Amino acid sequence: MDRDMLPALDANYLEASRIFVSYSDTGEYRERADVAIVSCGLPVEALNFGFLKPPHGELAATAAAVSSYFADRKLPFQLTFRERGPDPSIGNLESNGWRRKPEPMPGMTLAMPASTQAAPARLAIQEVRTQEQLVGFREAAFRGFGYPVAAARIFLNERVFGLPQVRLYSGLVDGAVVATSMLIATGVIAGIYWVATLEEQRGRGYGEALTLSAVAGGREFGCGIASLQASMLGRPVYARMGFEHVLDYQSLLPPKA
Repeated sequence: MDRDMLPALDANYLEASRIFVSYSDTGEYRERADVAIVSCGLPVEALNFGFLKPPHGELAATAAAVSSYFADRKLPFQLTFRERGPDPSIGNLESNGWRRKPEPMPGMTLAMPASTQAAPARLAIQEVRTQEQLVGFREAAFRGFGYPVAAARIFLNERVFGLPQVRLYSGLVDGAVVATSMLIATGVIAGIYWVATLEEQRGRGYGEALTLSAVAGGREFGCGIASLQASMLGRPVYARMGFEHVLDYQSLLPPKA
């Protein structure tokens, strides 16, 4: 992949983060030249972070600003950045007690295919268009990720549903939602999010089918590249589909008190 496209991938990831928190009932998104602050407003470390924008200058002041923001709100948090090889600024943070999380989050891309394969026979895929369908989507998505279903309405609500760059897809078996995906389109990038399958329905190709539905939606927007951040469970599936591992998002935890 052309390395010049990496900033466009970052931009899609940040747009998805902005949508997830700023349209929620509890979250907030703030941005300045060196960092974007993403806060879900709840004590969930991975959903509260400062994204360090490249190129990284001296990061001590940036890290202090992010730390102050979350300390004021008494929320756990992390610093997230795109790994770019040896980086003295990141190294300085680590020398001052910031702790690297053991597993980075891989970013993967797929050149937009001209067509996508059909879904498994039992699976009916629909684009979410009604309030009832939205409720089914978000409950299945949160169940699939192991998140509290009661919190789903806080983040996957009508405000997100109504955005022109967003599409939601549900996969149904016998009328019940068993798998989900979300598309967020930004220019050439079709960002794919919320790919989830209920645990009892896994291993049947449903996640792959919902991913391809979002890819097809990106093609309709005129996007040229599909992008996603893979979980450990999903990464081999995406690799089998032809997604290429092109970057890693790494996170640092603050120094221990």
